Amino acid sequence: MVPQDPPLFPSLIQEPPGSILKMGIQSDGCCGDNELIKLATYKLLDHEFAIHLDLDTLVTYPLDELYDVMYFDHRTNEGRQARVQLAQVVAPTYINRRLTGNPASSGGVDTNDLVNTTTIIDILSNITVDAYFTKDYNMIRPGQESQKVGVQGGFLLVRPSMAVYSHLLHLVYSGEFYSGFDARTSGWFKKGYGRHIWGSMTIQGLMAYYFDIEQLETSVELNRCRYNNIADNARVSGFARNPKYPRCSLLPFIRNASNPRYNFDDKQCRDGRSSCDDTDCQRFPLVKSRVLHYTYCKAPWKCNGCEYLETYKESTCYAMEREWFRVRNTIPGEEGERNLADVKGDDKGPLSYIRDDGVVELREGNCYKEFFLGYCLENGGYGKLLLDLCSLYVL
Repeated sequence: MVPQDPPLFPSLIQEPPGSILKMGIQSDGCCGDNELIKLATYKLLDHEFAIHLDLDTLVTYPLDELYDVMYFDHRTNEGRQARVQLAQVVAPTYINRRLTGNPASSGGVDTNDLVNTTTIIDILSNITVDAYFTKDYNMIRPGQESQKVGVQGGFLLVRPSMAVYSHLLHLVYSGEFYSGFDARTSGWFKKGYGRHIWGSMTIQGLMAYYFDIEQLETSVELNRCRYNNIADNARVSGFARNPKYPRCSLLPFIRNASNPRYNFDDKQCRDGRSSCDDTDCQRFPLVKSRVLHYTYCKAPWKCNGCEYLETYKESTCYAMEREWFRVRNTIPGEEGERNLADVKGDDKGPLSYIRDDGVVELREGNCYKEFFLGYCLENGGYGKLLLDLCSLYVL
């Protein structure tokens, strides 16, 4: 653990005419200016790379495919191969932005074909990557907002640099953040990274501006389903009236044409593209994910039941929760099965399982045993061993 000084002193923020940063930053987003503590990732100078992960994330596979691009020079065999592989895992919107300047448009070429052409590989062939990130399309409305999307603050992989850290603080202290939701002339330096973004005054808006505007050629947006999967719907809900409402796609065997609640379709992509199957995280195979993020899915340690079975979101979330407890069971001293006889929750199913091909199956069972592996004894109740370990981690 590396203690950090307060990341910011709001009283020192300048107030150019029209700026709203100084008066708004302390109540912005989830955590106000405290969210900027994540910038301290750039201060870990004893390491070639540093990664920030929110506490509710789980790394399920090594991230060597990203490190290799940062570590190996593009002129080496390892560096060349790493950059070819990178073309397969970057966000489709990143490919569009680099090729056409518009993250929502590939210029008439299917994005699935773009990654196999020499064009994007040429762009990445000699790239020096100083940062990887993902974006939070779940928090914006399609249209103009899809041009200026906030960074998802739970995952940042960067090359530490005091120069970058100081520069980012300088941007904040400049006070150059302006009111508005138009995604055109609002927000940071009037570039459109404004109030339509959750946390726009801190990490989500600041880093989106920095990566997109100032460091586009050395910062790479990754496919969020692979590196920061929250099981979100890539499309606007056809059920909810609020375009930001993140209800997921209806399971086919739940559909009922006579009931509007069970007869909706999701068609409009949140990122502005005409097709977004490649970022449909609610149906993305977990075996292909590298980092899981428990935001939209409920935190596993809260031990919620499994009663709600309507959309793909539930099936994927249960799979993510099971993975959390499976990994927990590998901690020294925790090997072996929990005593399933201690489970009090009487959940008789059906349970929804999502296969790697995206098909959901219903099976009978007890979710506390089959998804929570006996760590959860009932709805909201977990075993003493789990409590003891959590206390140990805090200490």
